[in-house]
Amino acid sequence: MVNKEKDIIDKINELFILARYQYLILSELGNYQTFNKYNNEKVFSINDYVIQRHLDGKATLGVFSSTNHTKFICFDVDVIDEEQAKWTVYRLVNCLIEIGIPDDDIHISLSGNKGYHVELYFNNPIKNEDAYELYLLVMNAGDLLNIDYGQVEYRPNAMKQGVKIPLGINFKNKRKLRCWYVNYDKGLKPIRSKKYILKIKQMDVGILYNILERERDVLEEVEVREVEEVRGFIESKYTPLKIYRENIGEQETIEAIEKLLHTGLTTTGMRHNSLYKLGKYFRFQGLTNEESYKALVEWMGEQDTRNYTTKWDDGIKDIQSIVKYIYENEISLTIEEKDLFVTYEEMRQILQLKSKNEKLLTYCLLIHSKRYAMKNGNFYMTYMQMSHASGLVEKTTRTLINKLEQSGILEIIERNRKVKDENGKVIKKEKKPNIYNMNIECVKEEDASFRVVYSGLNYTDSFNSCILYFYDKKTLKRILPRRHYESVVKLIS
Repeated sequence: MVNKEKDIIDKINELFILARYQYLILSELGNYQTFNKYNNEKVFSINDYVIQRHLDGKATLGVFSSTNHTKFICFDVDVIDEEQAKWTVYRLVNCLIEIGIPDDDIHISLSGNKGYHVELYFNNPIKNEDAYELYLLVMNAGDLLNIDYGQVEYRPNAMKQGVKIPLGINFKNKRKLRCWYVNYDKGLKPIRSKKYILKIKQMDVGILYNILERERDVLEEVEVREVEEVRGFIESKYTPLKIYRENIGEQETIEAIEKLLHTGLTTTGMRHNSLYKLGKYFRFQGLTNEESYKALVEWMGEQDTRNYTTKWDDGIKDIQSIVKYIYENEISLTIEEKDLFVTYEEMRQILQLKSKNEKLLTYCLLIHSKRYAMKNGNFYMTYMQMSHASGLVEKTTRTLINKLEQSGILEIIERNRKVKDENGKVIKKEKKPNIYNMNIECVKEEDASFRVVYSGLNYTDSFNSCILYFYDKKTLKRILPRRHYESVVKLIS
């Protein structure tokens, strides 16, 4: 065999290949197959021939880390929407730079669909646990762990999850796109040359270890605990309503963000994440996108330049991107407390509704609004979320919402809101969730309030428990329809 691209093959060996005995092949039919020479004596190790076929677009190569070490780390940005995928890459790269990774050591390639691979290559193998610690550090800094529009995954893993290397073909895509490296400064435009890889220099591992040591020193005990919670979240398959696991950490509370607003940046690595939190806070306060942009620029101008490394012009561009993302995706803050309270007066108004399902759904909406309403009382809740929360089918929740509006207990501020693509064209089959406002009179009754515990919240059980908290059996028999009364009293019989 004649290696037509020997220098490029050598570079791929240098950057990616560590565990030669196991690898992935994506065939022209779009099927993945894992090869391991220790499991099959007919399998041969990764060699130059395998890499050449990868470059020729005949069989795409994916690699694993070794059992204990890796030569590189890949942030696999798996986001379907093209603009959100780009935003996620920008956000990720900003976080990498903020924590101390030189921008020349960050390399981005197409995944072959609409996603991207953001990769760092090291001049010496590093331990897998150190690579994963860096991943968690960056994901926390960028608030990228809990995104509900896709995911950013860690690659490669030993034995478990390999990753396609750049410059091959993604045969799972109908267009069979080649996974070119892209130019970060030109809107992630593909660099349609395999020779780009020859310019890549491996990052000094000392930079990585300095970053990790610095972060280990500055993290307080509570922050260490948050990292461990995140690790548990990633490994867990338990998924309640996605929105319920967002914005409830200590650093996401209104009190903490208002402290950030006044104290400012105290160390490097905080700039992007701080701007993002403040942007959500300003929207929560009712500022327009223009007012939020001006407030962020003003705040940034007051910061000590020793506490961030980004150039001013790049910082302004980042603020523009942050504001655009927050307002287009209607991202806001939640209230500080995890556990909320329902008062007798609120429950009395709910029980005046006709059907049991109307009461249950209104209870769900009330709890949701208490946690996620903006300062003006407006909030969003999708029909799917209503269905998951109440146990009712989605079609039923749609019908009930109209009944609740007619009863006057719920106001629909805006409905049938259109979704537009990156070119401003309306996407016909998609709509943003309605905007609601509860017309329930809220009276503070701290001594006679029912606590709603968010951990493992079951709305139906909570609804019935709330009824029993405020009313005795005699009163319930008088105010509830027979079937509803019987279902509730069973809980205490």
